[in-house]
Amino acid sequence: MSTIPAIINDQHLQAQLFSGFFGLEVEEHRVLTNGKISRHPYPTAFRSRRHHPYLKTDFCDNMFELAAPPVQGGTAAVQNLKYLQQIVNDHLEADERIWPLSLMAPLSDDDLAFASHFNTRQWMATYHDYLGEKYGTARELIAGVHVNFSLHRDLIEALFENSIATSRAQFQNQLYFRLAQAFIAYRWLFTYLFGASPVLANPLKGMPTDIKFPVRSLRSSDFGYTNFPDETITYSSFEDQINQLQDYVDQGRFYSLHEFYGPVRLKSQGATLADIRENGCERLEFRSFDLDPLSRAGISNDTLNFLEVFLAYWLVEQSADDFDLDDANRRNQAVALQHPHEEFNWTKERGLALLDRLAAFVTDYQAPKEYHDALLFARRRLDDPRLTIGGQLIDKLDFGGSLLSYGLKIANSRHEWYSAMKKPLQSMIAAYPTDAQKVVRVAIEVGIKVTVRVDSFTLTLGNHHETYRLDHDFSDEQDAYSFVLTTFKELANYTDSVGQIN
Repeated sequence: MSTIPAIINDQHLQAQLFSGFFGLEVEEHRVLTNGKISRHPYPTAFRSRRHHPYLKTDFCDNMFELAAPPVQGGTAAVQNLKYLQQIVNDHLEADERIWPLSLMAPLSDDDLAFASHFNTRQWMATYHDYLGEKYGTARELIAGVHVNFSLHRDLIEALFENSIATSRAQFQNQLYFRLAQAFIAYRWLFTYLFGASPVLANPLKGMPTDIKFPVRSLRSSDFGYTNFPDETITYSSFEDQINQLQDYVDQGRFYSLHEFYGPVRLKSQGATLADIRENGCERLEFRSFDLDPLSRAGISNDTLNFLEVFLAYWLVEQSADDFDLDDANRRNQAVALQHPHEEFNWTKERGLALLDRLAAFVTDYQAPKEYHDALLFARRRLDDPRLTIGGQLIDKLDFGGSLLSYGLKIANSRHEWYSAMKKPLQSMIAAYPTDAQKVVRVAIEVGIKVTVRVDSFTLTLGNHHETYRLDHDFSDEQDAYSFVLTTFKELANYTDSVGQIN
């Protein structure tokens, strides 16, 4: 049986090794210009959240959930996210902004009480109330970025054909779970580089009172965006994790699989563990990234490129050594709760040693320049913790130890930047004419799937597909909104009413 490096070299798959797909999901809050939770209703222009592929809400109606469609490469993924951010920004009320940090600004008891019931997704009411009661409203308000990643299909196909796996499902489950374990093993490094939740304004249920702030990333610690310590899910093996998750759901310890708040989850087309077993994992969902206030999208190209290099390396790496996941969890907790201007000796030593291996790897496999740049970016942060996101945020604390002033400054700046865009979708393919951008934008707003190509685009709602070339003349049509709604009359049947099937 050929080794993975031999397969990649013999079949000239180096390009596919760095051609993974990213789909980004971002949680972020609508706040008022004073930092308090917005009480404005969810924008009606976005229509039904029950079927919308891109724009939804999370725990409460002021908490947007933006789901950018999967695309090849980190740079394109961030661009996809930016056009959703532009659309959202343009539908804010005059006194609303998007809060750029994972942890909310100080909220009064009245604000927290309001957030606890500000949920008009009635079909989610029972689950919403369950989460609020179990974890507390303040914890459910923690925002972040979920990074969905899948390997190039040609790469998976070649590796499977040369494997001893009895089925494709078994092969993909073992392959992706190994990558998940690698991420858990080095989660401390990602927390060090990208942690960005240093101060807590609203106490969390069950959190110790002796934590000394500021920290690097409360969200990434055992007290942040996670299940309770006595309900931690194992990453020791694929079978152990699947069995434990099934037991927790069967016993009622978890409401459903959605309650698994692990740092990385295996995902398939279906929503059940049986589907993962039978059809195989199709992507990994990394859930431990704080919102990055230094990036207008909430996450940067460099972050995604570094993640892809890391995963590609561990796909190829043939070491038989098992990851010490218990030790890795202890290290992540220490790094997460460390002052952002400090660094453990072992963090730098182990981090730089890994970067040396990654640098040799991207050279050996002829990775594009942006992957080399991502490693240099990480190396500078390992050399100086003040250059990390958390390290830079500490310099923005006001006299009360809060990030309120800084958060509002970034929120206002970002709002002005998106508002100044001249085209309907500024970050779309430059060749798209303005009339085509208007149609695509309206389709996204109302919840119609859009497939973008170089010379055309397709709009999809259910089984209804419409394809238009870029040279299609929309000038004789109604305005873009009327055109889309006339073309997709069935959109009127997609509602948020309880019992409506969409």
